[in-house]
Amino acid sequence: MGSNTSNGSGDPDDVATAPGPGAGEGRLARLRHALERHLLRNALIAGLITAAAVGAVEVLASRGAERIIPPPAPAPTCPGTDCDGRNPETTTCGADAGSHRPVEDNPAVLEVRYNPRCHAVWGRILHGEPGDRVRISVAGGGATEAEIEWGDDQFTRMLAVDPDSFRVEVCAIPGDSPDRQATWRRYCVEATHATEFALR
Repeated sequence: MGSNTSNGSGDPDDVATAPGPGAGEGRLARLRHALERHLLRNALIAGLITAAAVGAVEVLASRGAERIIPPPAPAPTCPGTDCDGRNPETTTCGADAGSHRPVEDNPAVLEVRYNPRCHAVWGRILHGEPGDRVRISVAGGGATEAEIEWGDDQFTRMLAVDPDSFRVEVCAIPGDSPDRQATWRRYCVEATHATEFALR
């Protein structure tokens, strides 16, 4: 009889549907607070994503730079005449050496190897057989040779050259084993200071 509900049940939910003065302001305050929290959380997430993306780009860029720009070769341990008779691999001279590898008349793949940083040349034979030899000689200088003992390749010791003017000859000399498979005969290739040496 004195109830303020429409059905007289006194149900609390019915009471909540009739807000009193100031209820709208409270709801707006709660909505504003929730919105601020939502915006703050999204800003933090966006910041973390951005930082991760920048970090990933920096890592990829540094890795790409390592692939594109190789580190400089270490200083040679034997520049010039000190390289005579020494191994190009143990003196760092083989690390960034160039090769002159003629295509024609090169059945066993014969190369003149040269490193201007070391002022030295050497010969290399590829796709040979045990017993085959590679010989290098410098015009007006020394000569040396090496034999394939196993596998199919071998290189000589180094010979010093003047980087401004040199002429070198590298020869492939077949072995004399009766089991030999290849049929090529002794042949040579030449190179000078003006020859184009490709990095290999």
